[in-house]
Amino acid sequence: MFAVRAESFRPDLFWGVPVLRCLLIILFLAGCSAAPPSVPEPEARFTTTDVAWMQLTDALHTRALPVLELAPDRAGRPVADLSVRLRTTHEAGRGRLRALLATAGITGDNPHTQMDMPGMPTAVEVKKLTKLKGESFDRRFSGLMKAYLDQLVLVANGERSSGGAAEVRDLATAMVREHGEELAELDRISA
Repeated sequence: MFAVRAESFRPDLFWGVPVLRCLLIILFLAGCSAAPPSVPEPEARFTTTDVAWMQLTDALHTRALPVLELAPDRAGRPVADLSVRLRTTHEAGRGRLRALLATAGITGDNPHTQMDMPGMPTAVEVKKLTKLKGESFDRRFSGLMKAYLDQLVLVANGERSSGGAAEVRDLATAMVREHGEELAELDRISA
C-alpha cells in the first residue's frame, strides 16, 4: 500500500478508482456465472459408466491395432492367424461401440485414447515389437494380447454389473464371451 499525505490528496483524481473496482467486480462475477463450455451430455438412458466403458473399450481396441497389424509379417503361423481374426472381430466391436456412442450423443475425440492404461500397448512396446520376429515376437505378442484381453474382460464385467443402458450391458456381455474365447485360443497357441 502507499501512504498519501493529507495535504497532497486530491479527491478529484481518485474518484475513478472505486468505480473501476466496482466495474471489475461486476465483470468478474458475470464471468463466474457464465455457462461452462458445451460438453455433450449422454442421452438420459446412458449412464456415465456406460459412456466411460464404451470410450475405454474403444481406446483399448485402438491401441491394440498396431500390435495386431505387425503380427502377420512377423509371427509364426498360429499367432499370425489369430492376429488377423482378432483384428477383424475387434474392428467389428469398435463399430458396435461407436454406434452406441453416437446413439448416446457422444462425439468427438475419445479422451482415453492417448492415455497409457492397463492392457494398452504403449508406443515403446510397439517399437520394441517391430524389432522382433518368429518365436520372440510370438512370446511378446502373446503377453501384450493377454494383458489387453484380460483388461477388456475386466472392464466389460464392470459394465455388466454397474452399467445403465441395457444395450450397452448386452454388448459388454457379448464382449466378455468373445474375449474369453480369444484368451482361451491365445493360451492354446502360446503353450
